[in-house]
Amino acid sequence: MNLRRKKRNDYIVDITPLIDVVFLMLIFFMVSTTFNVSSSLKLDLPTSKAKAAEQEKKQVTININKQGQIYVGDEMVADDALRKRILNASKGDTSMRVVLRADADTHHKRIVYVLDVLRELNMGKVGIATVTREDEK
Repeated sequence: MNLRRKKRNDYIVDITPLIDVVFLMLIFFMVSTTFNVSSSLKLDLPTSKAKAAEQEKKQVTININKQGQIYVGDEMVADDALRKRILNASKGDTSMRVVLRADADTHHKRIVYVLDVLRELNMGKVGIATVTREDEK
């Protein structure tokens, strides 16, 4: 008669529930994530009756705040570095769309300066961002 126990180290770890939880979390985050591109720069855009154009995936956004400071994307740019920064953002593609977002209280002189720089760079597709308003009765 053998009274000794046999030692077995056969442990089975079932990771199926762990995989299920990870996939559920992945689906939750994919569904709950928004893909809106918003600028961290707060601007009070002028209003217009025109409908908004569709936003292109590849575009250069130039922001001008109330104080006249110029931002390419979210990065502040000095006047003398504006040309270089626009070329870097567009990767030299002069057919890329440029969206100019200027605060409603920005001096006209700053907007004209940016438009002149864009004209010198032969950037042909330039749009000015506005906020649509309801038709007044």
